[in-house]
Amino acid sequence: MSVPIKSNLAATDPVKIAYSNEYSPLFLKFCSLVCIIKNKKMNMANIFLCVLKEQELRDVFKSLCEVDSDYEALKCFLDYDPTLHRSKYIRNYLQENPVLNIT
Repeated sequence: MSVPIKSNLAATDPVKIAYSNEYSPLFLKFCSLVCIIKNKKMNMANIFLCVLKEQELRDVFKSLCEVDSDYEALKCFLDYDPTLHRSKYIRNYLQENPVLNIT
């Protein structure tokens, strides 16, 4: 199949459409929850950093969005915003903690 046909089929896939319609609001609600818990307005990089640091937040995200592993949970953030790796705060945290307890 040619690429335009594949992209048209992928765009009209009812399973993919249903998943994105359910997942996006859950993801944004979780980000709002983190802002409420931390009692401050946060950007996506700071929310991602909180999820990196705190196992409890990762567990809440995994149960809310039905993700199985910590790796998949963090990958969801990078899929949502691929520029997160450019944040100096995230880079510094990862350099200071080269081995994370992410399984």
